[in-house]
Amino acid sequence: MSRTWRAVASLVAAGLLAAGCTLPGRVGGPVEVVAVFDDVADLVVEHAVQVADVRIGSVTRIELTDDYRARVTMSIQEGLDLPADMVAVLRQTSLLGEKFIELRPFGEADAAACPEVERPAGDFSTGGEIACTQRAPELEVVAEAAVELLSVVAQDSVSDLAAIIRTGGEGFGGRTTELRGLIDSLATISSTLSSQTGNLLAIIDGLDGATATLAAGAPELDTLLVNLADTTQLLADDREQAVATLEQLTRLARVQNQLIFVPYLEATTRQIEQIDAILQVVTDGRGEVGALVDWLAEFVRVTPLAIPCRPPASATEPCVGGDFAQIYGLIVPLGNE
Repeated sequence: MSRTWRAVASLVAAGLLAAGCTLPGRVGGPVEVVAVFDDVADLVVEHAVQVADVRIGSVTRIELTDDYRARVTMSIQEGLDLPADMVAVLRQTSLLGEKFIELRPFGEADAAACPEVERPAGDFSTGGEIACTQRAPELEVVAEAAVELLSVVAQDSVSDLAAIIRTGGEGFGGRTTELRGLIDSLATISSTLSSQTGNLLAIIDGLDGATATLAAGAPELDTLLVNLADTTQLLADDREQAVATLEQLTRLARVQNQLIFVPYLEATTRQIEQIDAILQVVTDGRGEVGALVDWLAEFVRVTPLAIPCRPPASATEPCVGGDFAQIYGLIVPLGNE
């Protein structure tokens, strides 16, 4: 190969290296922010700090903490008014690119990743420490986990799979008709469930509503369970007394049956029959009973009008008391009605 081609190849290699390892100018400022990571991989000083893919600062220092974690100090530009509850995520620019720190607002997914972190108020205008830190999944980590999983599956499942196949062959050998019937039954069940999708959804919605109702009454249910436990304990403590009380009630019922119910059974039955006959007569003569009730009501209404006096000589003569005045006072008003 001539010197010219060597020079061209060297330039191409240098260009490729420059494209894969960018060396941007340092960006930073007077605001110092700190974040502690479990592992920072190959993050080094001068790597970028970005917000929404915009570089706002650089990594200035990486130190080991007393509990063997990585303490990363970042220098960012001032005047950005970043909220104090930002999340620091260790990411990578590309598959073979360099590491950088991404700052983003605290979201719902971050609450699951950092459940014990309290979100501070304020901003990072004068610096501070980021409590929630994460590391984005990388291809190497995912591939390593996949290899470990496949190796475990391959080691533990090959023999099991062979045993399953062998057992299935022995179990279903010569039973084609039964197997076809089983498949048809499963197909029927599947089609039935498919046709009842609406009903199943209604049942699920009903269960959801019942669960919500029970959840709304959780305090009352807790009180009920506590009371039930107390009652059960009380019954357990007073079991002997409760049994003795039941035995006494049983003896009382037996004595009452022997002394009262049995001797007076015939008389009680006879009285009930007589009362039944009286009620039957009253029912048959309910018209006469009604007339009697009406007459009694009229009598009660008219009675206060009875004046204790004897018959006057004339209509204008005042009433004077006498022996027959009460009868006259009852008859006259009834005749005038």
